[in-house]
Amino acid sequence: MKAILFLFAILLFVLIATPTLAQIADTTTQITQSVQADSLHTATNDPGYVEDDFAPGILGAIILLFVFILVCIGAGIVLTIVGLVAAFALVSFGILSTSILVGLYQKSFAKGFKTLLVSTSTLVGLVCGGVGLGILNALLHWWEIGASVFIGSVCGTLAGFAFGILAYYIIQRFVAFFKQKLNLSTELVAERKL
Repeated sequence: MKAILFLFAILLFVLIATPTLAQIADTTTQITQSVQADSLHTATNDPGYVEDDFAPGILGAIILLFVFILVCIGAGIVLTIVGLVAAFALVSFGILSTSILVGLYQKSFAKGFKTLLVSTSTLVGLVCGGVGLGILNALLHWWEIGASVFIGSVCGTLAGFAFGILAYYIIQRFVAFFKQKLNLSTELVAERKL
């Protein structure tokens, strides 16, 4: 059987290669008359005919596609920079490493995530509260600038801490809810298969 396939492959090679490698015309004698034609332009009998390949619709589509590609590249660059800055901030403040250590020490992913969430929201609350009340005070002139930034920072820290704990419990309830829904759906699928 292998010999027949080998012979068949050689036969196909010979049949395919022969016309492409063979000399079709006699090239030893030159043709005395040859017709020179312009292959780039076609002649028309209409003297007012002007060939124009400009298509504004295609040009517009290409420009829109190019703009879309540039916007996607720009969005990717911005998201990458924001992610790197956020990771750098978390690492430089020790929040990420502290959360990992708490999770490893407590042997619980949930405890590490809670530490990360509460620490991050407390830090964000501190910055937003201080800057927010500082700007509001600059517009309304309630207190001195130092006092307003301090009060805003303290209030922002407390609000960020409370928000972090609340957000953790909300996320925990959502995870439990979806976990229950997924377990019920997989049990129903398993029962239907039986």
